[in-house]
Amino acid sequence: MSTQELKITINELVNRTDDPEILLSIHVLLKKLLSTKSDTNIAGYAPSGAPISKEELIASILEADLDIQKGNGISLSDMKKKYGVQ
Repeated sequence: MSTQELKITINELVNRTDDPEILLSIHVLLKKLLSTKSDTNIAGYAPSGAPISKEELIASILEADLDIQKGNGISLSDMKKKYGVQ
C-alpha cells in the first residue's frame, strides 16, 4: 500500500467511529509517534500521554528520592494490605 492509500484508509477508518475512547487512543498514538520523530529529547511519557524530557525525568526521580529519604512512602507489604493483594 502506498503512503497516499494508507492515509485514505486510515481516514476512512477514523470516520467510521464516533467512539471517543477509540478516537482519543488514535490521537494520543499519532501525537506520540510524530513528536518522537521530531523531538529526540523525549525520555518517556506521563500517564496522560504527554512527553517527558530527560531533564523532567531526572528531576522527578530526584524528587522521589528526597521523599523516600524523608520517610514519605509506603512499603510494598503495606500497599498489598491496603489493596488486598497477597
